[in-house]
Amino acid sequence: MMEDDESTQVLTDEEYSRQKWWKLLLIIGVCLNALVVFTSDLGLDTHIHLTYATVEAGQGEAALDWGHTRPIDPLSSDPSYAPVKEDGWFDFIGDSPNDVRLLSFAITLGFIGLLYKQQQLELAVMVALYPTFIFSTGRGYPEVFIAVMLYAVVILIAHECRQEDVNKARLRALSIAVPMAAIVAVKGMSMWWGLPFGLAALAWFEAARRSPTFATWASYPTKVAVVAGLGVGALMLVMGFFGPGNTLSVIGDEPVRFSSALLIAVFDVLVIYALFGMVLWPFFGPAIKGLSTTSDLEVACIAGLIAAFAAAITVYVAALWTYESLLWGADWPLMTWTMGNNGRYISLLLIPIFMMLKRMNDLGIEVPCLENPGEKYRSLMIGLALILPLSILAAVNGQTMWSDEAADVMVLNMEEGEDFLFISETTLGMHWLYTFHYDIDPFGNNNNTGHWRADTTDWHDELVNGTKVENRGGLDDVEWLVIAPGAGEAPEGWGLAAQGEADFLNGGGTWKVYTTHEEIWVY
Repeated sequence: MMEDDESTQVLTDEEYSRQKWWKLLLIIGVCLNALVVFTSDLGLDTHIHLTYATVEAGQGEAALDWGHTRPIDPLSSDPSYAPVKEDGWFDFIGDSPNDVRLLSFAITLGFIGLLYKQQQLELAVMVALYPTFIFSTGRGYPEVFIAVMLYAVVILIAHECRQEDVNKARLRALSIAVPMAAIVAVKGMSMWWGLPFGLAALAWFEAARRSPTFATWASYPTKVAVVAGLGVGALMLVMGFFGPGNTLSVIGDEPVRFSSALLIAVFDVLVIYALFGMVLWPFFGPAIKGLSTTSDLEVACIAGLIAAFAAAITVYVAALWTYESLLWGADWPLMTWTMGNNGRYISLLLIPIFMMLKRMNDLGIEVPCLENPGEKYRSLMIGLALILPLSILAAVNGQTMWSDEAADVMVLNMEEGEDFLFISETTLGMHWLYTFHYDIDPFGNNNNTGHWRADTTDWHDELVNGTKVENRGGLDDVEWLVIAPGAGEAPEGWGLAAQGEADFLNGGGTWKVYTTHEEIWVY
């Protein structure tokens, strides 16, 4: 009897020790997310969304008033081409950098707190330590918000499957439209596109309820996942070949480059950001084996959800890389290195995957999960140890923007109605242009316009001789010139106003600001 008591006590001590370790990791993760808010500038995409927000606040319509980021002439900006945008992340973030940082951190901290309160300590740790979420929190990206919405989707799926009251179950299924509406709105689509997801979920569960044959098939996770993944992937490929001119249309226009991009995207999205970044590799083999022997409607639904999103994200990332590389004339496949962080989109599946593993473990299937890793505990800890340096690096280093310093000089000296010209390489040139926007003329009230030209254009001729080029904004009012590192030299007669060194992670080199002003103020 004594031996049994001692055995029980040893097991209890081990569990207690593990709980303390998980809580320590949680504290570290929360601290890293707090730190990154102070060390990181906003990301390039966030500057775009912030511009939409501030221009809407100042002018009444959400538009990129210095020109669309996908200009008609891919080597220059054109302020006259500035389509109005109806929905997007800008609807949520406020109209100042501090608003974005506060919202981003509040969402992350609130999500971690919610999971902890729901006694999902281990899942809270994964959210807190996931390098992609720390990266996104610091840069003001919506990845954590989207993960929260997909968490709500999984909860609604679970409630629908377990709800005995048919009417309540139907309401849960239809309610999936709400978080999905938030997700599509963040991605720039009308919130009404969330409704088809709710109706599809309702139809799915109604079919399972009314047809025993369908219910049996719909309870096999591997079958549902294969159909969902291949179906969504095939649909996107068909849309790419036959759809109108959007990002996916590049699939039909450049099938060879897209095919190579797809192979790289599989590695970037599914291997680096998912298997390694989410620490899924210890669970992968047992999960695949367990899914093939499971018969459960809830697990099958979540598996289908995961497969569908994984396929959609992988195909989209490959198409985006292909499209942008052609737009910018970027070197291929080096372009995929520049845009590699698009793999972060897969982060929305972190919660569904671990919740699916937990459900399978609760059903008695021999599948390890975060809460009960069994013999995979050591591998799990090794996985966390491997990503922890990346999490620390993401928090400590943060995002740096040399353009902030250049903008500080101009904002002290620019007069109303003066413009500036930004010269850089083609890749992400328009995105970098908008890193100046909030400092120079956030609400569009000062009539200051930023222009961009690729360093490969004859911008000297436009600037000095006033030459007009179709689909390019005129440079008649340009009194300031910003040249990115390695992007060329100013014409004769322009005075150097400021210069500095770009951070190594931004490519290094010396940036320069020139002006026609004879006297300027400096800090």
